[in-house]
Amino acid sequence: LLWANRGLPQPDASVVYAPAVGMSLDVYRPVATTGMRAPVVVFFYGGSWRTGARADYRFVGRRLAQQGMLVLVADYRTYPETTFPGFVQDGAGAVAWAREHAQEWGGDPTCMFVAGHSAGAQIAALLATDGRYLGAHGLKPKDWAGAIALSGPLDFAITGDLVPVFGDPAQWPGAQPLNFVDGDEPPFLLIHGLRDKVVEAED
Repeated sequence: LLWANRGLPQPDASVVYAPAVGMSLDVYRPVATTGMRAPVVVFFYGGSWRTGARADYRFVGRRLAQQGMLVLVADYRTYPETTFPGFVQDGAGAVAWAREHAQEWGGDPTCMFVAGHSAGAQIAALLATDGRYLGAHGLKPKDWAGAIALSGPLDFAITGDLVPVFGDPAQWPGAQPLNFVDGDEPPFLLIHGLRDKVVEAED
């Protein structure tokens, strides 16, 4: 990640989206503009729900902004500060903030995508499939133009050091985005590396 971020400018702004839990997001304004409002991407970083920082994914924000998108790379609480579903609830707060404030940064609130890498992809996928999270903010999965999951665990085993992250086994099925695919979700783009041994294709 240090190599990928090398030489790239800092975010255009950082904004606190959830003061109650101290969560912020980085804003990357679109570089290539056509006079129209830009598509919006809300992106969640990876880190096994335990680590990670929005600064690690500056290369994502900058590269997508260069393609004319407004990009918001959002923090969320990780274990042990929270357990499932706390980090997904944080994600819902970030996308609700984006929906409300996108126009202020040149974005189009009617053309918004939720995206993430690894653990962040699981968060993005749940927001786009399990309507309870966005429903708490008066939104629904169909409000989004699409969801993008990079190396996303969408149907995975909760074992080993993931057990404390996901808490009570009774709620583990709710952590699997695949369990909520029922036709009310936006289009999905799933991307997986052929040599990825951390999140395997079967996940």
